[in-house]
Amino acid sequence: MKSVEFVSAQNVKVEYEYATVIQRTTAAIIDATTVAVYLIIMRIIIGNTQSDFILLWELIIMKIPWIFYHPILEYLTHGQTLGKYAIGIRVVTIDGERPGLREIFTRWIFKGHFFWIAFSFFLPVQSLVQLGMIHIGIGIIGFMYSSVSDKKQRMGDVMAGTIVIKDKSAVRYSLRDVLSIKSQENYTPEYPNVIRFTDEDMLLIKNTIQRVRKYPNPETKKFAIELADESARLIGLEKTPDKRLKFLQTLLQDYVVLTRS
Repeated sequence: MKSVEFVSAQNVKVEYEYATVIQRTTAAIIDATTVAVYLIIMRIIIGNTQSDFILLWELIIMKIPWIFYHPILEYLTHGQTLGKYAIGIRVVTIDGERPGLREIFTRWIFKGHFFWIAFSFFLPVQSLVQLGMIHIGIGIIGFMYSSVSDKKQRMGDVMAGTIVIKDKSAVRYSLRDVLSIKSQENYTPEYPNVIRFTDEDMLLIKNTIQRVRKYPNPETKKFAIELADESARLIGLEKTPDKRLKFLQTLLQDYVVLTRS
């Protein structure tokens, strides 16, 4: 599974996997179903009465939410719609930051359904059918493009400078992992500056050690070496200890003793 690395506020690399095309498509289906159910319910409530008041109310509670469903939710929830939340994926910038209005609206405009929704208020049914076919064609092209893209991007993502990632880090950790790290009595920490790190940083180190032991391939070893070098730099060491895995283990133990004693 292809992944991307971002640097945390503590200058520690955190790895995330790209959302798959299937995950993105499933999220889109959930979103479309959600909107469809909402529109049906609102149509039943409003009825077919034709008056200026009803038409205005229909515009406010039906058409505007329909048009702006994706950009508003993605902005308010830091890159998620209901479908993306249900599947566990999120939109971020290529730097791993929260997408701003520019990024969100750019990727939204390049969605095929933007044009279909926008013109649905003015075109007759026959034209809407043709436009709908074009919309489906754009969706297929986007599916194919993201399938072959290295970063699993569709054209809108490329134009906006965004990617879609799995919401959870590829390195799994929880508070239970922190509490399961055992401290030792009468232990003198070797690297007191380790307190500058966070629980998340230490759990990344813990999981990196476990990964190297379980999957001792060049990629995991390379990541462990880079993590050890960066950790040494952050605590002020001029040189990383030769036994990097042992160094990471020592950092882990020092952190537990200093923060939980």
